[in-house]
Amino acid sequence: MGRTLATFTQLVQQEIDSWSRYRRALRCEDQRALDVLFAAARQHASAGAYLARETPFEVMLLSMLIEQQKQVVTLQQKVMTLETRMPHDSTQGMAS
Repeated sequence: MGRTLATFTQLVQQEIDSWSRYRRALRCEDQRALDVLFAAARQHASAGAYLARETPFEVMLLSMLIEQQKQVVTLQQKVMTLETRMPHDSTQGMAS
């Protein structure tokens, strides 16, 4: 019988598990940030399966960047909304 291949989702989890010592060495707040990044990688595992790459790390990084970019766009939109609500008085903030 042939060798059973791991699914891409399993490969992603194995890659995440391989970083466990690094994660433990991080400060608590950094561990939480890394967990969020790894969650982003898991979220896009089904798309990564279409690449059929043996090592999932590149796909994981790109997935993390996609989620970061979505957050950046959301924050930019919120800033723009807040800026349009602010009065545009040119004397505001100037010292008297």
